[in-house]
Amino acid sequence: MTRRPEALRSARTDEGFTLVEVLVAMLIFGLVSTGILTSANIVIRMTADNRSREVATNLAEQQLDTDRGVLDPFDVHNIPATAGGAPLTQTVSGRTYTITQTTSLVSADGSDITCGNSKSVSYRRITVQVDWTGRLATTAPVQSDTILAPNGRINDSSTGSISILVSGVTGAGESGVSVTITPQPGTATALLSQPAPTDVDGCAYAFGLTPGTYRVAISKPNSSDQLQNATPTTGTTPEPGDLNVTAGATTPLTWSYDQNATYPLVYAKGSGATLPDAMATTFLSKGPTWATGGSSAPVSSAALYPWPSGYGIIAGNQANSTTTLCAAEDPSAWGTAPGVQTGIRAIGAGQQPGATSPSVNVPMGVFTVTAPLISLGNTYVTAVGQSSTANGQPGCATTETFTFSGYMLPGATKTFALPYGSYKIYTGARSAC
Repeated sequence: MTRRPEALRSARTDEGFTLVEVLVAMLIFGLVSTGILTSANIVIRMTADNRSREVATNLAEQQLDTDRGVLDPFDVHNIPATAGGAPLTQTVSGRTYTITQTTSLVSADGSDITCGNSKSVSYRRITVQVDWTGRLATTAPVQSDTILAPNGRINDSSTGSISILVSGVTGAGESGVSVTITPQPGTATALLSQPAPTDVDGCAYAFGLTPGTYRVAISKPNSSDQLQNATPTTGTTPEPGDLNVTAGATTPLTWSYDQNATYPLVYAKGSGATLPDAMATTFLSKGPTWATGGSSAPVSSAALYPWPSGYGIIAGNQANSTTTLCAAEDPSAWGTAPGVQTGIRAIGAGQQPGATSPSVNVPMGVFTVTAPLISLGNTYVTAVGQSSTANGQPGCATTETFTFSGYMLPGATKTFALPYGSYKIYTGARSAC
């Protein structure tokens, strides 16, 4: 009787682990291992990021050393990381570093200024930022600054300067614009050399000018200002007046100037009609109204300042910059009269600078003439505009006469196109009868 309980106690105290105990132990081991591995990974990434930051710091200093070697602060845009506004990339130990440089002009009081400003320039502030692939979110890119001052004074108490800002349709600086400064009769004298073309900020400067009056012109291929002038020039209507330069001061000048958008034009599409020998085309925009020359054949395309809102396009010299010349030539004007069907003005949608629009269909009135079978010779057609308000017509303040050089043989039928309006049609043995 005494030995049986001992056997039972011995069975109950066998050593070992249950399945639950094993699973718990594995879970704890996994959590500890994960934490160790995560910590090790973080340490490795932070070490690599610190090493990358050291490389970025060195690259930033190298860039600033290059900047400091530039004697003229206005030439700083002609070195890498700024030329054309593009950042510079460099690969070191498998990582790509992007070097971005921005600059600002600084006045004597230490404030940043833009060109086209009446404050005198003292020096240029340069900021270099270096970023790299794989940078930790908690690590900021490297940024370094320096000041670039000229060897001599930019402004002198006995001379003046001109500060020019040329900006595009978006307001960003327009680079590569040539600047020509010409002294006008009086005390002004010719420049020893013309300013460099505008930099990536759209800036150009002329220093050391003898006090007096100067005329400034800008130009760039396939570009124009808001007045459709390819070579805007001060002192010419309606551009700004010539600039008065005084000693110890900076005279500012700003222009909006950009690459043209091109609008191909198709008149009276699908009619096969003969167009007038000479006819202007009117372009209405957010800016002043502009019309092509009315003494030449209708243009097949127009290169215009790239207004984002585009252009309303009308056949004929419908208006100038201040006056409506012939309301009837605008198809949409006919809708203002009772009982008259609304016309549709051609619309050239806004285009990016330098872009070409799809062809724009310009509506015109179309009519057909049949030449007499018996005549003294060939038949020519002439259309004489009328200022009529009968039957709800919009009328014209100024009428036009259109001729067609192509003649018609006896008995022939031909289709012609005219700007919207009212006309008397004449036929004869010679043009412009």
